[in-house]
Amino acid sequence: MRKTSLAQLAAALEALRLPQNRVYVVHSSMLKFGLVEGGLAGVMACLQQALGPRATILMPAFTFSYGRTRLWDYHASKAETGALSEYFRKLPGVLRTLHPFHSFGVAGPQAAAFADCANLSSCGPGSPFALLYEMDAINVALGTEFEGGATFLHHTEEVAQVPYRFYKEFPGDVTGAQGEKLERPYRMFVREITPTHEYDNQWQHVWDDFVADQLVVSGELNGANLFAFRIKPTHNRFLQRLQADPFYCASKKILTFED
Repeated sequence: MRKTSLAQLAAALEALRLPQNRVYVVHSSMLKFGLVEGGLAGVMACLQQALGPRATILMPAFTFSYGRTRLWDYHASKAETGALSEYFRKLPGVLRTLHPFHSFGVAGPQAAAFADCANLSSCGPGSPFALLYEMDAINVALGTEFEGGATFLHHTEEVAQVPYRFYKEFPGDVTGAQGEKLERPYRMFVREITPTHEYDNQWQHVWDDFVADQLVVSGELNGANLFAFRIKPTHNRFLQRLQADPFYCASKKILTFED
């Protein structure tokens, strides 16, 4: 079995040249690293050392199953975004943002500001994604591909109001931090899917353009990806491209009977 030491992980994080004590959103897929020394607690300690004692850390606690179950609970709904995200969500002092699809666990000096977000659209105005932009946060990905490790880009699509997405409401049973029922019209800016066609995001050339623009720093550890980018300049560049070509990162697929 593949093994990763904390010294290796610390060196890989150092190679990303991350400034300390900023706001960070960390996506992860720890399975890619195999058996990690110290387990999830060791990884968390290594991250906190790398990011600084006054860092604000967010990790996705997304609950994709809400689309099927229409049930979400601040305390009980697990993060469906990997073992590290779920471990972090359950740590003492970690707050959770409120949205049945796209919530975050968050800890640090700015945690309350994120927890106070009352957005109805998962990635839209007033959301944690918008606040990440305002705070010039840094996106860090450990072991994930670009797709899955840069969810923030859906916020940019929403800001651009791309024509291949539309707002869809998802009514359900949503329970807040104090056990209160939140009867709000939660929604998401979803891709267009019809019986005859659908739109798919095409992320590879977006990644290639970000690399060419020197917006992303990337590395590798035991065959697993690591990368980081500042959210504000990356959003601004992506938005420019979407405004010039609304279908810059989407393609239309015609569905056949076999599909």
